[in-house]
Amino acid sequence: MSSSDSPQVKFVNEWHEGFKAMNVDVLAKALHKDFRCITYPRSLNQPDATKEEWHERTAMAMGFWTHLERMVHSTIEAPGKVISHYSGKAQTTFGVELNREAITIAHIVTDEDGSLKIMQIEEFVDSKGQLDSIQALEAGMANK
Repeated sequence: MSSSDSPQVKFVNEWHEGFKAMNVDVLAKALHKDFRCITYPRSLNQPDATKEEWHERTAMAMGFWTHLERMVHSTIEAPGKVISHYSGKAQTTFGVELNREAITIAHIVTDEDGSLKIMQIEEFVDSKGQLDSIQALEAGMANK
């Protein structure tokens, strides 16, 4: 993070950093009450998620992680949007390492109280990494 980053870039970078802390409640606070998460490619059949659904899905996944690394490689800013390219690696409680790469478009709004919030995330994921993650989490839940 650079001191010359705009408030919305700093906000999104802090949100990405929040994943390293693996605290889904802190991450959810950055989301607008009408938040939506849309995952591409659509062929993965991952349903769009509301704030509550995203929180539940992310909390479940984090429950199986023992360690998470997330590195933002590049950031592009446009009015009301921050586009980030990142990669991540997670160690699971059942011994599987998950690797993932994605590009996210975070749509930023100013909330009623003047704070920045993420209204929508469009996530363009690495299909193999996403499928590996889904399969590993399903296997982990089956063995729980």
